[in-house]
Amino acid sequence: MFVKINELIVKSAFVNLVLSIILTSSLFVVFNYYKIFKVSLIQAICINYMVCLAVGFLFTFTTAPSENMMPSYWAGFGAGLFFLPIFWLMGHTTQTMGLTIAAIANKTSMVIPALVILLLEPQLMAQFTAWKFVAILLSLSAIILSNLNPQKGNPSFNRQLIVLPFLLFLGGAAVDLAVNLAAYYTDPVYAAWIPVGAFSAAALSGTSVLIFRAIKSNETLPLRSLLGGIALGIPNFFSLYYVVKTLDEYQNDGATVYPLINTGTILLNALLAIFLFREKLNKYMVAGMICAIASICLMSWA
Repeated sequence: MFVKINELIVKSAFVNLVLSIILTSSLFVVFNYYKIFKVSLIQAICINYMVCLAVGFLFTFTTAPSENMMPSYWAGFGAGLFFLPIFWLMGHTTQTMGLTIAAIANKTSMVIPALVILLLEPQLMAQFTAWKFVAILLSLSAIILSNLNPQKGNPSFNRQLIVLPFLLFLGGAAVDLAVNLAAYYTDPVYAAWIPVGAFSAAALSGTSVLIFRAIKSNETLPLRSLLGGIALGIPNFFSLYYVVKTLDEYQNDGATVYPLINTGTILLNALLAIFLFREKLNKYMVAGMICAIASICLMSWA
């Protein structure tokens, strides 16, 4: 009996892990389809956060608000102010550079918040080995390698375009760090209110941007932007939802869960790039993927 229950728990954890990887990867795919169907990136992203907030309240957040949850809510709200610009950068990098490069830049950024958490915890700092330093170097190498363009045996890269992945790397690190610090400094009992606050801030930012653009440029909101926002917002919310469920199944072992999700996202995006969008992976991009995966694994497990 107990063996069967344990097997169900393991299966449930695996299913949640796979769903979180698929949903996270789908965000990059949606961004690429925006380019194909000529959907306004900024409009769709603004709508997306309104959808995230609505789905969040309808689907999960049934706990009555209280004064005790306010620190968690406002901590999440502060982190959510970063969401809109970084999500736009993620979409722009995907459309400009491709799924693989965007995923590598975005998912290797976890090494920065991991390093900061180590610095905040003296007992954890003792675990900062030379391998952690190697992980940081590998994450930067992954971005550089994935952007190399072989030309007659002499690799080169566009100096202007390579700025995008580095900005996404730093921006992704800022978002992850803001969320991690929000969780670090607030009561774990009310941790569920962190994403509520984050999506509230992002939705407020998105609404403000749409109103500003409507007043300044008399910009209308076409149906394709609304549909694009819905297509992005639903998987965006559930990607976070299943990450939380996966963490719960793995006893909140982020050191195991995040590397699995991030490496899975990088690999799945590479496959989707090849089969859905006919992107060609050169040997430098493959080397970049290997460096990215090695960086994530070393920072988390070495």
